[in-house]
Amino acid sequence: MGGRCSGKVRTLASNMGFIKTLSGLAVASALCIGLLWAQDARSPQPAQLAALALPFGQRADWRDWDSFLTQVVKKLGQEFSEDQRDQLGEIFLDSRYEIVQALSSGISDPVPRLLTDTWARLAPLLKQSIPGLSQQSASQFSSFATAMDGVTSLTGISQQLGFVRITPDALRGAASLLGITDVDPLAYTVDVDTALRDLMGLTGTLPTPRPSSLLEQGSLPAPATKQATAPWRLFWDTRNAHAAEADFSRLNEWVPDDRELQEYLERVRDLLADAHSKVLQKSKLAPEFHGLFREIMLTTAWQESCWRQFVRKGQKLAPLSSTTGDVGLMQVNRNVWRGLYSVQGLSGDMEYNGHAGAEILMTYLARYAIRKNEHKQPGGNLARATYSAYNGGPRHLTRYRAQKPVPQLKKVDDAFWQKFKAVSSGQELAVKSCYGQ
Repeated sequence: MGGRCSGKVRTLASNMGFIKTLSGLAVASALCIGLLWAQDARSPQPAQLAALALPFGQRADWRDWDSFLTQVVKKLGQEFSEDQRDQLGEIFLDSRYEIVQALSSGISDPVPRLLTDTWARLAPLLKQSIPGLSQQSASQFSSFATAMDGVTSLTGISQQLGFVRITPDALRGAASLLGITDVDPLAYTVDVDTALRDLMGLTGTLPTPRPSSLLEQGSLPAPATKQATAPWRLFWDTRNAHAAEADFSRLNEWVPDDRELQEYLERVRDLLADAHSKVLQKSKLAPEFHGLFREIMLTTAWQESCWRQFVRKGQKLAPLSSTTGDVGLMQVNRNVWRGLYSVQGLSGDMEYNGHAGAEILMTYLARYAIRKNEHKQPGGNLARATYSAYNGGPRHLTRYRAQKPVPQLKKVDDAFWQKFKAVSSGQELAVKSCYGQ
């Protein structure tokens, strides 16, 4: 340790009551290094940043971290090139998937690890961008990078000793280095963020969410009984068939019984075809992949939900959901895709959920699997790569062809592949097997 800290460490450790312990000396050292770092000319912001990896103060939770990273990513995206934005989006999505994994694992304080893992990937990209920036942006990015490098160093020391706590004020201080001062960088909201959607390449309008009126209230209607069709109705129904085919509102009030299953599945297939068409219209996917995209969509909906948006909950209707926050027809995760889709729409509207899932699949197919030439790799397959990423995030793109796959993930990927082969052979309604038929 340099002379600037050596004299202060023992005083700090003594004051903290740790003077005779190695861990106390190390924590005191971290404190001293942090104070000096905060006073460095390259990091002129308040010394509150120094407290980022120290064992006292309020602890930032995962929502604080997620909000902070979202604002940082949006800020960086304004200055990055298109290729750099693609890489930034990949890091961002993987961080969101890591949050879901950490929550499902029951980790009490996941923020330190989330921060260090994400910064290890983000730092090289950010530093690479600095030479091409304006003087003001370059200064902000450099200060932020210096601060975050110090943060991760202190966090590493503290993690080894079991003493680590990242504070909300420290995250706010770090965000201020990037010039994020017009909003609270830790404000957590589930509202759809147009700027974030643009950054992620999710352009175009979304369907207006029309959540079911039967969610968790009232009683499900009795199954409809088939009646003879009056002759005059035939002409009217034929004339209005095209106008009615885009109206999927009935699916938001429908949990089919055995008698209705065929009709129900055919209608869900129509909905998926409609989402497929609308997402294709605003994409640049080459025509040779259009059929593949349809098959991936049908298979993913089968794999994720058996083509269901809702389940019966007594006499009420409830969204099909998982313990990790996946919801609806396409099991879109509410935490991973926060700010990119309406939570209400994902939960309560099958058409909205299907459209969201189609957009996500298009992202993974076009911007990841095809662009990274997965179909040209030994053992590569675009459908399998797309679903692996859909299930686990961008870094899972190649897991289906790993030499030593994780057994649980291999089981998931193999199940998708068996369903995909059925769908690609024209047997998409084999989804009936989910219902015991």
